[in-house]
Amino acid sequence: MEPDGALEKAWDEVHAALPPGWWVGSPSFHVERNEWAHYAFDTSERVKAGHRSREWTAVAPTQIRVVREMARCLREIGAGRVPK
Repeated sequence: MEPDGALEKAWDEVHAALPPGWWVGSPSFHVERNEWAHYAFDTSERVKAGHRSREWTAVAPTQIRVVREMARCLREIGAGRVPK
């Protein structure tokens, strides 16, 4: 069990890490894979035939972990690195 306010703090980390022009959605639970997914993309990129090259999906087993993972990935992207 996470402490009170932990999810809100994780969201604060996401917003602080969000590179300029990027958009991040709400995490969603995928029953078929038993995991949470969280999607973000660069709104300044021109879409070519429905595909974006500057997008990222974080996955984790819990909602709070996927939000924290997205924050970590966005920090990497903002620094010009590809998250691992």
